[in-house]
Amino acid sequence: LWGDLKVVRKFLFHRMYRAPSVVKMRKEVTEAVTTLFPLFMQHPQLLPKQWRKDVQKAEDDVALARIVVDYIAGMTDRFALQEYERLAQTKTH
Repeated sequence: LWGDLKVVRKFLFHRMYRAPSVVKMRKEVTEAVTTLFPLFMQHPQLLPKQWRKDVQKAEDDVALARIVVDYIAGMTDRFALQEYERLAQTKTH
């Protein structure tokens, strides 16, 4: 059983966690999230309408940061990338 577990872990590590497509996606999502956080902090009006209601109640930057972090934490990888692309296009136009 212990040997089987080692085989499964090795397989997952090489074929799933370190697969080139996964590594690429992780890098892209990391870039998206590290860009989205300061963008939403500086421009909370870019958050969806239901989140902006909470922003209006935020008493300070710490409260705002919690709202932004909660919003980003709820994103799927795919949605984070879509938001990143959408907002990047908005900034360039």
